[in-house]
Amino acid sequence: MVPLLFTAGAGAQRSFKSTLARASVLAIAAALSWGAPAQAAFVDAVDDSGDSNTLLLADELSYDQDANTVTASGFVEIQRGARMLLADRIVYDRNKDVATATGNVSLTDANGTVFFFESIQVAGDLKEGLATEVRVLLSDKSRMASRQFRRNADGTSELDRAVYSACDSCEGETPLWQIKAGHVRYDPEAEMVYYNNAWVEFGGVPLFYTPYLAHPDPTAGPKSGLLLPTIGAGRNLGVSFKQPYYFHIDSDRDATLTPFLTTEAGKGAIGEYRQDFQEARVRVFGSLMAKDPDFKKDLRGHLDATARWDMSDYWRSGSDIRLATDRTYLRRYNFIAPTWLTSNIFAERFGSNSYFSANAYYFQRQRIASAIGTSSVPTVLPLLTYNYTGDPDSIGGYWTVDGNGLVLQREDGNTDTTRGSLRLGWNLPFKDGYGGDYKLRAGVRGDGYYVKDLVRPSKGDIYTGKAGRVVPEASLEWRMPFVSNALSFNQLLEPIVMGVISPIGGNSDSIPNEDSLDLEFDDTNLFSMQRFTGIDRVETGARVNYGLHYAAFNRSIGTVSAVFGQVYRFHADSVFTPQSGLSGHFSDYVGHVDLTPNAYVNLQYRFRFDKDSFVARRSELSAAVGPELFRVSSSYIFNKSNGTPSVPNSTEELYVALSSRFARNWSVVFSHRENLGFNGGSIRTDVGLTYEDECVVIGLDFANDNTQDRDFKKGLAVVLRLSMKTIGDIKFNTDVGAER
Repeated sequence: MVPLLFTAGAGAQRSFKSTLARASVLAIAAALSWGAPAQAAFVDAVDDSGDSNTLLLADELSYDQDANTVTASGFVEIQRGARMLLADRIVYDRNKDVATATGNVSLTDANGTVFFFESIQVAGDLKEGLATEVRVLLSDKSRMASRQFRRNADGTSELDRAVYSACDSCEGETPLWQIKAGHVRYDPEAEMVYYNNAWVEFGGVPLFYTPYLAHPDPTAGPKSGLLLPTIGAGRNLGVSFKQPYYFHIDSDRDATLTPFLTTEAGKGAIGEYRQDFQEARVRVFGSLMAKDPDFKKDLRGHLDATARWDMSDYWRSGSDIRLATDRTYLRRYNFIAPTWLTSNIFAERFGSNSYFSANAYYFQRQRIASAIGTSSVPTVLPLLTYNYTGDPDSIGGYWTVDGNGLVLQREDGNTDTTRGSLRLGWNLPFKDGYGGDYKLRAGVRGDGYYVKDLVRPSKGDIYTGKAGRVVPEASLEWRMPFVSNALSFNQLLEPIVMGVISPIGGNSDSIPNEDSLDLEFDDTNLFSMQRFTGIDRVETGARVNYGLHYAAFNRSIGTVSAVFGQVYRFHADSVFTPQSGLSGHFSDYVGHVDLTPNAYVNLQYRFRFDKDSFVARRSELSAAVGPELFRVSSSYIFNKSNGTPSVPNSTEELYVALSSRFARNWSVVFSHRENLGFNGGSIRTDVGLTYEDECVVIGLDFANDNTQDRDFKKGLAVVLRLSMKTIGDIKFNTDVGAER
């Protein structure tokens, strides 16, 4: 028996039987128990609140014995759990076993969706119901309306002449976009919604028609079926069409297969498979295209696969496979196209004080070859790394161990390398009685090599054999922070001096340089014992790193931070080129300045100045200024080389971006990238205009790309973006212009 609570007005009749009252309330409360729409669908409104009490409030409650009806009138409110029904009048006909609610009828369900009816009828067994002039305010603020709603005995629900939109609109106004359907049917058992004779209207104009449309109930989770297609046109592919189909295989795995058709670049398919195991994850994505209709020649494609396996609390393994049949495939067919495709298989162990990893690498270049020839691209199998940091001893010192092993091979007979390296270090941080902060470090490193077919320019031969070195080193770093709070400023002035000693030499011609080619001297490694990123080259000899760190902040000026420093070497090391900024006794000056006075201004400047002329050798400037109404951001990169007079600058590039939200729903973005170096010119220009409100995003983008790579053509591209929120995205792409 359902517990029952009644509250009635003073004029309410109280002379009715309790069994009759129970029957009437159950029938009236039936409106709280049958299907309710969510998003563009309908969901069974099963009461999951665990509250079976029904509360009835009414100004008047009466029983007509002749008509055998129970009537609740006035301000009628029925609550059951998280659901509530409001109406001016509710009548329960015991003869027909039908409850009818009329007058300002509204129903709020457990998920926050509100329904408005002219009238509503529900059968006593709750299997059938009928409502007219239904209007729905969904929990995501989207709206739906229908002339008539029916709930059938088989549990399905039907709407006639239904309209759905996520747009706000005043009464009588046409929403910016809406979906109209002659008939909609919801099957709760199949968790599917079916549309007949559906139109997508934009601005009141029919844009797309389909006689049949189906999609899963938004609360049902993933279902197999067609996804939104993509249609495009451009110089590289001609007219292209993609139609993805999604396969929901199980709760832990799915797949997507996408036929890919083009008029200028053949046909094929894109595929993706994903699966989650209890301790592992797998994703495989790839494509295959061919100009030959029979797929017997001119095959092109790519593979992008990722796997991770958490073998235990300490061990993890995985792989990242990135492969393509040729260098322009990814760019031409609009896939992500990095400069290098790196394939990696690894295993690693995490300890409380240690880390170990084993890796294998394979590389594929995706741009035109420059200084590094195609034949010099290596395969690395394996690369072993071990790091250990000990616990502090009684005086605060701790030991470190760093190990490395490498086997690197090339298929064409160029240099092969096998390497083993081990470094043992001891570190002691301490302070003096005057506020000085010290760090003492000492260590010894040993490297052993076996090389094959190594070209030695100094000897004019090709060497195969063994090589090695032992490099002891020690350093002492001192910092003295001076802090001031005068003049309402919090200021820090910190001089830093670091002395390093190690034997001169150690970079023999018999040791190849595979991992230390990209040395970049800047403020981030100013106070490092070793500035090379890899192991094949070592920094040796006595040297002193010195600099000054300054920081200030308060509410008025925000934050200012700066570092400036230099390196002095007692012995010039030939391992450093003039371009590095570290050749000779004195290095170039390096540093950075960061300024953030408020939320609307951020400036950063990193630099390297020539030690003799103080001319900029490298400059990196970035700035972002302005509020959302009008914001300007910019970055400038300049690298000076000691090249020929005809090529004075190796890199000089400027990037500028302007953005403005000039109205509530309108914004514009402009960006331009320019090569300011030798034979420079425009790299890419983008202009985008966007309109966005609660239900739609419309964008028009122009991009002029002046890069060209073999069969990838440059020119102007125009993209029109249309996104209907809660429904999906439609994109119209076209490329305009000719090869220059």
